[in-house]
Amino acid sequence: MQPSTRDLGAGAIIGSGTVSNKLDGGPGKPVSDGGVGYSCIAEIRMIETINDGQAKTPFMKFGDTVRIEMMDGEGHSIFGAIEQTVEKV
Repeated sequence: MQPSTRDLGAGAIIGSGTVSNKLDGGPGKPVSDGGVGYSCIAEIRMIETINDGQAKTPFMKFGDTVRIEMMDGEGHSIFGAIEQTVEKV
């Protein structure tokens, strides 16, 4: 596939920007409310600030763990899980 707005050479670094889980033209919303969730903590905090005047979801802190895993239609892990804990170094 060729870029449509400029020439790019081999090894060019391309940034896609923020990925947002917009639904029906509006901002994301929780899965429990019929949404598709959020792409990151910053996105949910921004939507909370717009809707409520302030963010209520905290950023991650030392000791928090995040786990990311993708499952196929039968519930099997496709790539394996990535799990990391926020630690002081």
